[in-house]
Amino acid sequence: MEEPKTDRRVRKTKKQLRMALTTLMMERGAGDITVREIAELADVNRGTFYAHYRDVNDLLTQLEQNVFDRLEEISVSNRSRSGGDALEAYLTDVMTLCRDSADIYRALVIRNNDMAFQQKLLEELKNHYLRSFISRSSTASAREQELFCSFAVQGMLSLTNSWMESGLRETPEEIAGFGSRFILRGLEALN
Repeated sequence: MEEPKTDRRVRKTKKQLRMALTTLMMERGAGDITVREIAELADVNRGTFYAHYRDVNDLLTQLEQNVFDRLEEISVSNRSRSGGDALEAYLTDVMTLCRDSADIYRALVIRNNDMAFQQKLLEELKNHYLRSFISRSSTASAREQELFCSFAVQGMLSLTNSWMESGLRETPEEIAGFGSRFILRGLEALN
């Protein structure tokens, strides 16, 4: 019975540390943030921080990895589906992840323009779902499919950035619907 309380406290502490880091990253880069600042903003002592993370970079790396792990789960759960509805379901799951991780996304992509994170995000989206979806849905050459895949992923990231900057006014389903229609119309033109 004691274990769930401990798990809940750990989750709460990690959430506080995450929020503190992303709040500070909206002001400056992660390299300029100290453990002391994160601990103070999260209202925990530095020992608590070190119980979970080695340093600021370890916290940031784990936050990024959680996003990529969740992307992989989304891709695996959507892999067997086909057709336009499947694309929209996949994009809805991805946009829900973006909404749920908006603090990380804003801090890394919009505020700090972290190119390494963005490049990995692009590759993850292309490699884990979109490339195979396009391959199943298109009769174009492999090179044209690859170019279209890059175009579609960049377009979705641009759409996501606009959505984030507007304060997430639309639902993940609405953004996924826009993206799905754009991609499917592009596939029609490609074929």
